[in-house]
Amino acid sequence: MKRREWLSTCGKATLALGLGPLILTERAKGANDRIQIGIIGAGARGTGLMREVHQFGKDLNAEIVAVCDVWRRNLERAANLVKEWYGREPLKFVAHEDLLASKEVDAVIIATADFQHARHLIDAMKAGKDAYCEKPMANDLAEANECLRVWRQTNRIVQIGTQRRSNGHFAAAAELIQGGILGTITRVECNFHYFGPRWRRPNDVKEAAKDPSQIDWNRFLMRKPKRPFDPHRFVEWRLYRDYSSGLIDQWMSHLIDVAHWFTGEQFPKSVVAHGGVFLWKDGRENEDVIMVVLEYPKGFLCHFYASLTNSAGGPEIIVRGTDGSFDSRTWTISGEGGGENRLKEAIKVQPKPSVSHMRNWLECIRSRQQPNATVEHGYQHSIACIMAAQALWSGRKVTFDPHKQKIASV
Repeated sequence: MKRREWLSTCGKATLALGLGPLILTERAKGANDRIQIGIIGAGARGTGLMREVHQFGKDLNAEIVAVCDVWRRNLERAANLVKEWYGREPLKFVAHEDLLASKEVDAVIIATADFQHARHLIDAMKAGKDAYCEKPMANDLAEANECLRVWRQTNRIVQIGTQRRSNGHFAAAAELIQGGILGTITRVECNFHYFGPRWRRPNDVKEAAKDPSQIDWNRFLMRKPKRPFDPHRFVEWRLYRDYSSGLIDQWMSHLIDVAHWFTGEQFPKSVVAHGGVFLWKDGRENEDVIMVVLEYPKGFLCHFYASLTNSAGGPEIIVRGTDGSFDSRTWTISGEGGGENRLKEAIKVQPKPSVSHMRNWLECIRSRQQPNATVEHGYQHSIACIMAAQALWSGRKVTFDPHKQKIASV
């Protein structure tokens, strides 16, 4: 089948999202009403989330009915999984607008490239769909602001993919730290390290280069600068600044979300950062070592240190206070480093019950209660990550005004 025929059979954009009124209709979800889910982005992460829907959907009455991807390979693989699981072909789309226009779809899972998340989420909420959106929620300030505004207007059930918020160990630690067990918070240390040329995928690059006619390159680029098809940028987008901030979008988004949760802070007051490509000089634009320092209004610094050059040290988060320290490596709270009122004996954090992040979202679609990781949480980690990327790439200190929702360089 020729590329033009394939794109045509998979659908043409029929819904001018963002130009018409918001769709605020609500479909009641009783126990006997099936939740019909569409997948936007059916690569490795999207396929993993599909498997979770299949796992938990059996007792929550949820099924995948539609799949969307700009690469025919991914689209057909995902469709074959759906057929294997449910005994029928799903609806197949290249254009996410077409999937969102389908009345067969109640909710969507967004597992596309970092720079695409916000646009897909905004369009989904405007189309009246609940959504599970991978992190980072946004890596562009204007789109982050729009995500928050549209969510508040539509009140859709949206889970952001920062799954530590559904983990019982983190929930128990958050409760203790918020309760003041460490006294006044004085610093937070976040570390995430790995050894290797992370996010290089030579086999997929070779396959994409073999037949670019199977890929809708312009739709992948969305609003990014137009350029000739590049299989490296298409497959290994995490390495290029147009599409991702690499270590920041991928890893800092997780740990800074936990730091906000533990400390009760929402946004950094200011951010500075430094880094570079020191080991993996393979043409990547994004750094293989970074250090980000964030200042918070309550009067403490948080650092995020990440690298691809040595795997020792992380992922971990350590919180220091006037009365002691919390360490996620041992799930221990102790008097380490504290003053005269420090804890006398170390305590082991006793985890609360954990829940699958996906299951939590599916249950909330029925209850109409917001899930564990809301758009507000996603907005907060997005602001921190956008500030970090701007500071890193400009070499300047950046600040955030939460009232004006603006970032400025100092």
